[in-house]
Amino acid sequence: MPKSIAGGLLTTAPLIALLESVGVGRSSVIRVTGSSSLSALLWLCRHDYQQVGYMRAIDGAPHEEPDAIIVAHTCNELDLKRLLAVGRQVRPGGVFIFQLRAGDGGSALAVDWLLEQAGFTPERRLEGGHRALIVARRRTLALSKAA
Repeated sequence: MPKSIAGGLLTTAPLIALLESVGVGRSSVIRVTGSSSLSALLWLCRHDYQQVGYMRAIDGAPHEEPDAIIVAHTCNELDLKRLLAVGRQVRPGGVFIFQLRAGDGGSALAVDWLLEQAGFTPERRLEGGHRALIVARRRTLALSKAA
């Protein structure tokens, strides 16, 4: 699952290709959260993503179920535990995308376990620049009940 990105995790062409490969298109409902949200929102708008918006990083904030939630800052394992409440607001089948510090003491297995417990299936892990970009897909209700 891990891959290395030569030009960095967040260069334009690879990021657009990543979003498209996980089913996030320019008309998808995308919500961004985190300390670098403004930069991420501007980048998405500049690249013609049409339905982007900010989502507060709290559980229970009113919203529609987005197709994707992007965490716009690098987090550690503890941050991820807190952010999973926000991640669960993505529609079933949607994606939760976040960056994790590499070598932060947390293992890939521990992160995958946290995601599984929150109802996500880890789908992609791209490593580079002392961090990993992780894409997790929210399981549909039928798959969640079976798990």
